[in-house]
Amino acid sequence: MNESTENHAGSSECSSAFLPLLLIGVSFALILIFQISILLPQRSLLNNVIKQSEQGVQQSKQVQSGLQTLVMDLIGAAKDDKDAQAIITKYGIQVSGTSPVAAPAAK
Repeated sequence: MNESTENHAGSSECSSAFLPLLLIGVSFALILIFQISILLPQRSLLNNVIKQSEQGVQQSKQVQSGLQTLVMDLIGAAKDDKDAQAIITKYGIQVSGTSPVAAPAAK
């Protein structure tokens, strides 16, 4: 009879430890599901922002290319045109590795 009392007490300890662990596991799973449900819409918003920023980068590259062409044309024109030379001197425009075009020396 003593053995049955010990077996019954051992099973109640096991079942009493199982319920709190089960509740902790279920609550942890619910918290994870809740956080994932919040993060999914944020992820799609972030992807949209990344796409928009890539478009802005492409536009800035196009503008930079156009300005670079304009400056190169201005530097080419400065060889013969005093107004172009004045613009280059005023704004300190230079090609990488060169100094700004100096105004011709007065005679």
